[in-house]
Amino acid sequence: MQIPSPLPSVQLHHPVPSQGQTRKLFHWLPDGALQLRIDWSSIESFLGCNRLAEYKLVHSKSPGPKSALVFGAAMHAALEIWYRNKEKIGQAVFPGTTDLVDFQSGTSTYDKLTREALLQRCYLAIESTFAEYPIGFINDYRTPEYCIQSFAEYLTHYQSEVVIPVTHQQKPLVEFSFSYPLGKIQLPSSVFKTWGYGKLSNDAAAEEFFAEDEGRVQLGAAGLINCTIEWTGIVDMVASLSGEHWLVDHKTTSILSGDFFDGFEIAMQPVGYVAAARAAFPDLDIQGFMVNVLACRKPVSAVTARGNKSTAKAFEPHRRFYRYDTWKETEFRTDALALIEEFIANLTSNYFPRKTQWCIGKYGKCPFFEVCSLPPEQRMMMLESGTYQENTWKPV
Repeated sequence: MQIPSPLPSVQLHHPVPSQGQTRKLFHWLPDGALQLRIDWSSIESFLGCNRLAEYKLVHSKSPGPKSALVFGAAMHAALEIWYRNKEKIGQAVFPGTTDLVDFQSGTSTYDKLTREALLQRCYLAIESTFAEYPIGFINDYRTPEYCIQSFAEYLTHYQSEVVIPVTHQQKPLVEFSFSYPLGKIQLPSSVFKTWGYGKLSNDAAAEEFFAEDEGRVQLGAAGLINCTIEWTGIVDMVASLSGEHWLVDHKTTSILSGDFFDGFEIAMQPVGYVAAARAAFPDLDIQGFMVNVLACRKPVSAVTARGNKSTAKAFEPHRRFYRYDTWKETEFRTDALALIEEFIANLTSNYFPRKTQWCIGKYGKCPFFEVCSLPPEQRMMMLESGTYQENTWKPV
């Protein structure tokens, strides 16, 4: 595993809908090399269980959305619209949009963006997200109405807002994706034949070419293909606070404790995001990471069983700041590459071991628990049965 030195520049992208295309593990580059793009959800699966990583990344299967994830996605959608456009309130926009009017174009028809109109757009984004994932919400408090209520309470709590999105190339740095070079590996070309052509990449013909004799002559006797590794993700926002620049990440949760906040001191995702943002915008002198927590718990009765006034809060916002030294960025890269190296070793050996400690966790059973409970010869049948969805999500 090689870490590039000096580190190449980060590429920025605008998130593009996957359009239902199954996510493949590798992609071929024009020069015949491979590219492996790894995001946080991928690394998170390595940290949990190797077999889970196989199901998710090799077989491209997903258990489908759960109410907590849909709720979080809906809240993120509303926060994106709000922070992308809140500085435009009171300014002239084209009718029915949030696009600013350029009066030099000679237009005479425009609206003034009001706070109420922007809020309606945020609420509509929440409702649209829930509609996009029609899962059951019977006896579940995470409803569109509760999401809208929590979002409104968030804005009320931070009505004297000091978080201002940074503008880059005349656009606010809100919800943008990145690809950050991590390192390089060499992959045995035989791995494609082992798993079946077309399983691991977006080009079955290229897989077969390099796995057979003609391709091996080009590669050399070792039959190894160069592969670049990129760390990818979507940044919620880079913002200015009291003259300093911070990477901001929105987190919705129903469980809040001191341990929740302590985890961000060394957690891989925020450290990796800050490393990428600092590389992308060296002039901003990004100080670190601000976690913007929206704790949305199950609503409780106004009084306790004894008739006393309840002090429990359903919605509770918190913010905390973390300054990351450069050694944490270096260790993030080393850790990420070590995890990927373990994954590639499993891929090459055609075996991903289970880590049964993670079969049952604080959020319940692993979504693939029923698959692993079956005899080995029946597991692929279960994966392809329709119980699981194709994994189509990717940040870049």
